[in-house]
Amino acid sequence: MPKSRRNRVITLSNVTKKDKDAKTRNFDNLSDNLLKFKRVVLLNLSNINSNNLKELRKQWDNETLVEEDRSKFVVSKKNMIIKSLENHKEEFANLEKLTSLLQKQHEKNSTYGILYTNYDYKTVVEFFDSYLKKDFAKSNSKSPLTFKIPQGIVYSRGGYIPAEEDIPMAHSLEPTLRNKYKIPTSLKDGKIVLDAEYHVCEENQTLNVIQCLILRQFGIAESEYKVEVMGCYNKETQEIAK
Repeated sequence: MPKSRRNRVITLSNVTKKDKDAKTRNFDNLSDNLLKFKRVVLLNLSNINSNNLKELRKQWDNETLVEEDRSKFVVSKKNMIIKSLENHKEEFANLEKLTSLLQKQHEKNSTYGILYTNYDYKTVVEFFDSYLKKDFAKSNSKSPLTFKIPQGIVYSRGGYIPAEEDIPMAHSLEPTLRNKYKIPTSLKDGKIVLDAEYHVCEENQTLNVIQCLILRQFGIAESEYKVEVMGCYNKETQEIAK
C-alpha cells in the first residue's frame, strides 16, 4: 500500500547541520593562525565541558591585549587539525611530529583543540596545570568518592554533609528516587526515609548513567576535570616540547 503523503515526519528543532562553507572557514582559521603565532600547543579537551571552554576562550582570546600577548583558542575535530598541520609540514620542519601525537589518540568522542600563542611553553603549561574544575561526574568516568545514603530520613545532600547542616529532601522527590533511580525509599510522616543504608558507588568505580544522576541529584560535584597539554611546536626553533 502506498505511503500516505500526509504521514510525514516534521522536525521542529532549529539545529542546522554544518555545511561545507562552515568546515572550510574552520580549516582556514586553523591555517591562518598557524602562520600568525609563534607557538602551536595541542590540547586534549575531553574532560572539559562547554562552560569551561567558554571561560578558556575568554581568557586566551582577548582582543584587548597587545599583539604580543594575544592568543587564539580553537576547538576542532581531530581529522581537521591533522589536515591543517599536514598542509604546512613542508613549510615548518618537525611539524609532523605534533601531528603524530594526535594520530596516536584513539579515544572515542574525544575533543581536541589548538592554542596558538606567543607565550612561552612554560607559561602555557603552568596555566593549564593550575586550571582544575570540579563538576558532576560523567557516565563511564571514575567515581571521585564512595557514596552511601544513610539509613533513616533522606537529606538533600544524602549524608554528604552532617545532618545538622542539611535539610530533609522534599517529599515530592520520593517517586523520583524510588521509580527513576530504583532507591527503595518510602514516605513516613511526610518525610522520605530508607529502611537500610543504600550504597550508590565506590571510589574509582566506573559509573553508569543512573549513578551519575543520583550523584547529581544529591549535589555531589567532586569529579575533577582539566586540560591535558599534549605537546607544543615552536616555529622559531622548530622543536617539539612535550
